[in-house]
Amino acid sequence: MAPASRASAAGLSLKTAKGAMLARGRHNMLRLRGGEDDSEAKEEEGGDEPAAPTTMIERLKANQSTNPSDHTSMLEWGIAVLLSIYAAIGAPFSCYIPIIRDLAVRKPIEKPLTEAEKQRMEREALRKEQDEEFAQTMMEDKLKEADRRKKKEAAAAAENAAKREAEAKNNAVATFTARIAELKAKQEKEPAAGNGVVMLRFRCPDGTQLTRKFKTADPISVLYDYVDVARHDKAQNTADPSIHLAELAVFDYQLVSTMPKLILSDRATTLKDAGITTSCALVVQPIVSD
Repeated sequence: MAPASRASAAGLSLKTAKGAMLARGRHNMLRLRGGEDDSEAKEEEGGDEPAAPTTMIERLKANQSTNPSDHTSMLEWGIAVLLSIYAAIGAPFSCYIPIIRDLAVRKPIEKPLTEAEKQRMEREALRKEQDEEFAQTMMEDKLKEADRRKKKEAAAAAENAAKREAEAKNNAVATFTARIAELKAKQEKEPAAGNGVVMLRFRCPDGTQLTRKFKTADPISVLYDYVDVARHDKAQNTADPSIHLAELAVFDYQLVSTMPKLILSDRATTLKDAGITTSCALVVQPIVSD
């Protein structure tokens, strides 16, 4: 080869090596200054994976490890150590420098659970679930017991009320029966027809009619006594006397004349003084309390 050709080739090789050195130096400077790195090469390789931090600041935010092997350079690792110490002493004055404040924020370290801790947590969760179920069961039992007690008390109250009502009826029947016995003992015989005697017909609420002669000189109370005795004797001849006697024992009424229109409420007055001088019909009218 001619000397001129060899000189030309040597110059070209020198320029190529020099250019490569300049490019490598520029690339390293950009990496240190947080500029471009080998992301273009990664983009050329393609792929759907998320891009890794491209600048030192981003890497320091994402990676707070103080292990040298976790960093791309000794400079980055040294800064990470300083940031860790700075955060440990409380990161003074970081509020005035946003970028330092962001870098000084320490991420909580998630310690993986051991097998014993996992088993303990499972036991605690199971125990908590069992306690809740037990408490729910106890509450349901208490509600059921309260409901049973309430029903029992209501049944007892109803039974006591029924007993009191039955006792009251029995007492009323006994009093009524004793009074009827007294009335029968002093009741006079029915008078014969004649002067001063009237025939009276009584219409009872159940549709029955009672007929008897009375003296116009008899008091009105004799009419009430007759109605009570006659209705008592009629009730005694029924299939279930106790029911009818219980009704008669508490039955309150008044005798009313339709012709003439009279209410015979004064039991001490005589028939004549009350206006009953001829035969007539009387209505046994129940007194309804308000």
